Amino acid sequence: MADQSTSNLFTLRDLLHEQMRDLFDAETQYLRLLPEMAGTSTAPELKTHFETILVQTRDNLTHLAHVCTLLGVEAGGVTCEAMRGLVREAKGHTYEWGDSATLDAALISNAQRIVHYEMAGFGTAKEFARCLRLSEVAEVLAELLDRAFANDKALTRIATGTWLTTGINQEAAEVPVQG
Repeated sequence: MADQSTSNLFTLRDLLHEQMRDLFDAETQYLRLLPEMAGTSTAPELKTHFETILVQTRDNLTHLAHVCTLLGVEAGGVTCEAMRGLVREAKGHTYEWGDSATLDAALISNAQRIVHYEMAGFGTAKEFARCLRLSEVAEVLAELLDRAFANDKALTRIATGTWLTTGINQEAAEVPVQG
């Protein structure tokens, strides 16, 4: 076996640093997209939820910047290519849907893809921090993960409805087919 220099090896801490910078940029990109999503949505409940997510995303950025400070890492300086793709898809496909219910269903679909990316990122980084015994970092990431789960659940409820309300997906399904 060839002798490997440890200077070429990276640690789990290095990987956590990379993940945090990536997540910071992902949230920054999402923050820029959310006003457009809120402005485009036609269902009042969805518009309000996007506005809530906007406030939470600003708060997420504050928490992520704090975590980066705790880790001694610069928060900015990288581009999250995965989020760039999710944002590009959200912008590219949203306006293709004519009726309001289908447009709102498309917005929810795009938002849930982004929230699932957040859940994966926050969850993975939290576990890295836990393994590294960085309890404050793990706690902050656990909070952000819980928030992402709650947003996913709320978006699902808006899409599918409740016992007493019809969801956006059902409204979109009832739109007559033209042609």
